Amino acid sequence: MDTLPDTAPEPPKKSPRRRRIVAFVLVLSAAVGLGVGLGHRPLVRWWIEKEARSRGIELTFDDFSPTWGRVVLRGAKAKLEGVEGLSAEAPWLAVDLDGLAPTRLEARNVVATLAVPLDERLEALAAFDRAHPGALDLPATANVTVNWGSKESPWIVLVGQATKGRGDEGSFEGTVAFEGTNLGPLGARWNGKDPASIWLGAKTAEAAPLRLALDTKAKPMRLTATLPLTKVDDLARARSLSVPADLRGASVEGTVAVTIGGAEAKGMYAGTASFEVKGWVPPHPRELDGIVFGSKTKLGATFEITPNLEEIRISKATVDAGAFKLAGPGTVKREGLAARVKMTLDGAVPCSELGASAVGAHVDGLIGDLLKGVARVGLGGSVKVRVTVDADTRKIERATVDQAVTVGCGLR
Repeated sequence: MDTLPDTAPEPPKKSPRRRRIVAFVLVLSAAVGLGVGLGHRPLVRWWIEKEARSRGIELTFDDFSPTWGRVVLRGAKAKLEGVEGLSAEAPWLAVDLDGLAPTRLEARNVVATLAVPLDERLEALAAFDRAHPGALDLPATANVTVNWGSKESPWIVLVGQATKGRGDEGSFEGTVAFEGTNLGPLGARWNGKDPASIWLGAKTAEAAPLRLALDTKAKPMRLTATLPLTKVDDLARARSLSVPADLRGASVEGTVAVTIGGAEAKGMYAGTASFEVKGWVPPHPRELDGIVFGSKTKLGATFEITPNLEEIRISKATVDAGAFKLAGPGTVKREGLAARVKMTLDGAVPCSELGASAVGAHVDGLIGDLLKGVARVGLGGSVKVRVTVDADTRKIERATVDQAVTVGCGLR
């Protein structure tokens, strides 16, 4: 019969190296625990700054209050590694902890400054995300003021509540001011996959008179603005502008698409615009009713715009009303919320159609139809039209519109 040994077997010996590692971890944990629990401020400050640096964040702060599960920073200032022209500061910032890992941020009265141009900031943020994946992947809430341009003299200011979930999801609800003028409510939502949705003029996207989509995944980035069908009177009233008598009661809708950045941008953003004005056609004499017909006018443009929106250089603007078509270059120079518009538009009307239209204005019935046919068959050449516009949106009723007509008609 087997018997148990008189003595128990010796436990396996731990290597000296393993014992040293375990001892170091225990000492470090104890030190951090004592630092947080007993207020060992140099150790806590070192840990906070180290955690920020490991995420690519340059963080400084004036003071802090450590407790179990939370650290509150006061006078905090932060920048992101490699992202020039973007900074943030907050008088109060709380970091919730799970052990020593940050799990959530809450900030009060954040002031963020974002320099122009926008494409450089967005490209730098994308590079930061690639270099530090997950660095900003924390739920966060903050009431924030965003100064776009500079803190001292911003040209766009956003004020409101920003909320961020885990990952790339987030939202903003607040107001926007442009050149010191409050433009009303502004909201935004983004998820990192679809284009960010932005709306202006209402608290919900569905009710907003202006809706934007910013696609930062496209190369180059693309901003699309949509104006749903809106009465011209309402638009003018919102901006305290006067409306010419012939435009009252008309409605307008359309889109503007702008590419932001790219290798060929050369400091400018390229764009296209397409609008339709319903219930309005350009003023014209009765004799052109057969040319300028219908009840709507289509407006279009291809252009370049400076990043600060100070100047739009239009390479080609178009005006289409029935068979009347004009096209030409122009400029729009912004002065605050107002703008000075200068355009030169050229067009040509076939003499045959012009003659038929003139006949139709004065002769009805069968005889009129016969004479219109004669005009179409017998007249050749064209009438060239040039329209020059010089307008200030602050004094739209004083706009100068000069028309020059060159007749080149003859019998066939």
